[in-house]
Amino acid sequence: RQAMIENFDLEVEDKIRSMMAQLEADKADLQLKADCEIAQLPSCVRDMPLKAFLHEYNGDVSTAVRGVLKLDNERQDSLVSLPETPLAIRLRRKAAANH
Repeated sequence: RQAMIENFDLEVEDKIRSMMAQLEADKADLQLKADCEIAQLPSCVRDMPLKAFLHEYNGDVSTAVRGVLKLDNERQDSLVSLPETPLAIRLRRKAAANH
């Protein structure tokens, strides 16, 4: 019986080590993906404080670029539409659901 308990403990420890290794790999992968997403943002958005990006521009890249560049309506229309961030998408969906 003692041997069964010791074997079980070894199996549990091995499973924990395996899960911890997978966690570290997932963490590194997530960090790399986040770095790549951030690198794709225009530098004027990357350089602004996160608080300003979220509060002044609601996490919307296009709005932030237009705000930083202070584009007028005519020039805004010619600007290529930039992708929304996940936060901006959630905020837009939440606002639509509340109407």
